[in-house]
Amino acid sequence: AHLTSSKFTGANSIKLLFGPESFAMRDKLMSEAKKSIYISVYSFHDDITGNQTADLLIAKKKQGVDVKVLVDWKIAVIHGRRVLRRMERAGVEVLRYWEKGRLLDIWHAKILIVDGKYAFVGGMNIGDAYSHRDPAGPKWKDFDVFYSGPAVNETLEIYAGQWNSYASSPLSRIDLKKVKSDKFENGSAELAVVFQNPPGQKGILDSILKSIYGARRRINIANSYFIAIPALRQAILDATRRGVEVNIITNTSKSIDSEAKQAAVPIIRSLAAIYPSGVNIYLNQGENLHAKFMTVDGAFATIGSYNMHPRSEKYDTEINVNVLGKDSVRQFDRAFHKLIENARKVTSPNDLTVENGFMTFISNLIEKYFFSMLNPGTGG
Repeated sequence: AHLTSSKFTGANSIKLLFGPESFAMRDKLMSEAKKSIYISVYSFHDDITGNQTADLLIAKKKQGVDVKVLVDWKIAVIHGRRVLRRMERAGVEVLRYWEKGRLLDIWHAKILIVDGKYAFVGGMNIGDAYSHRDPAGPKWKDFDVFYSGPAVNETLEIYAGQWNSYASSPLSRIDLKKVKSDKFENGSAELAVVFQNPPGQKGILDSILKSIYGARRRINIANSYFIAIPALRQAILDATRRGVEVNIITNTSKSIDSEAKQAAVPIIRSLAAIYPSGVNIYLNQGENLHAKFMTVDGAFATIGSYNMHPRSEKYDTEINVNVLGKDSVRQFDRAFHKLIENARKVTSPNDLTVENGFMTFISNLIEKYFFSMLNPGTGG
């Protein structure tokens, strides 16, 4: 709590859901909503999933449900312009988040809260790549944590705080007294919801580092864009020196999504820098791995929108859920092992070399930017 400005609450139910499973549960709960549906995403796509979700939200708005959608304004210019306007014309409130004074920043938090009783947090936006609803389209590997309990109130307070701070007429404010619930599903998980909006609000990396330094047996990391900043790299190296087993799965240029293609170079070089310490590295094969979770000793997990690269730490608004409890964390470890079953394990330094011809001016610029911007004295 001291590190993250958040607190663990007990008696939460929790389930880790793979992309299509999560969207099925989202649709079920939203269709049954009586009071409120609050969505936050980086991007809301004008595709099958985006339009199906829009239809559902419009129908619920007509039934008198309070429906609000929060997206990043820059991304809304690129993705989902038509579907967002269609929802707005039907009365759905859409807030295009603009970080005042920080034009490089991006709203990257992914949240769904239904009736103040259920919440979803993870790496997924509203789109076919995550739901797998387009038979011919991409089918990314991603997850949500779905929970009910006191932690939903924490999530709701975060959402309402941001919405109310930025919403202006004709958008209505959120009255927490009206939307908070005290009727939850029973569970045993302890959850802490960690929200960060740099440079003022931070805490996700601190909780990750604390858990790594407390690790005694095993650390499993699944992250789509693993580019270890100095503090994270040092924590992992220290863990391997203590005899902790460290397992990492991330993307290569062959599996990463096209928009992030140039980041594959610093990913590979970041992995090459820690491989000699004895870290087990798995390279994702096939469709893009978009998951962002980590477990420690089978007792702690964290999942959310936070990528293990400097941009998430330096610029973007992120949200993660930290999880305590062996029964709950076991779900994450099972998912991790399924991911590495279909991955290629690195067996020599030659597996971590940049492909001929792949390095470009842009990739070099990204590499310099990603690796140097958090180092002392860079001024970034």
